[in-house]
Amino acid sequence: MDFILDGLAIGNYEEALNPPPDMGALLCVAQEREVDPGRCVYHKVPIVDMQPIPAQQMREAVSWIEGRIHEHRIMVFCNAGVGRSPSVVVGYLCCVLGYSFGAAVEHVATQKPYMSILPNLIQTIEEAKNASSF
Repeated sequence: MDFILDGLAIGNYEEALNPPPDMGALLCVAQEREVDPGRCVYHKVPIVDMQPIPAQQMREAVSWIEGRIHEHRIMVFCNAGVGRSPSVVVGYLCCVLGYSFGAAVEHVATQKPYMSILPNLIQTIEEAKNASSF
């Protein structure tokens, strides 16, 4: 698990099965995975691996993070924690915190060097930002 911000981490499925005690919320962005949230607040946005994220799913994920990050430490996770979860966190940084796309990718990559972004991510983020006010 890698913290991107003080209250926002990227993890994988195995880490989500047994989150640290100070983790209060889990956001699953893997279509094929499910966990028992136990004591954690939980939400799932079923994103398909290695495909562009539909803007509606990006808006849902980013809005969910924004609505909980001030009360809980959040782990965004997918299967391996390499593509979907970093892509959603990049979306959060751009849509909510006002990062440019390049700055968001660089920030996430600095904290989590082994990552990739999903196809058309910049377009997805622009569509999500244009369709919602965060």
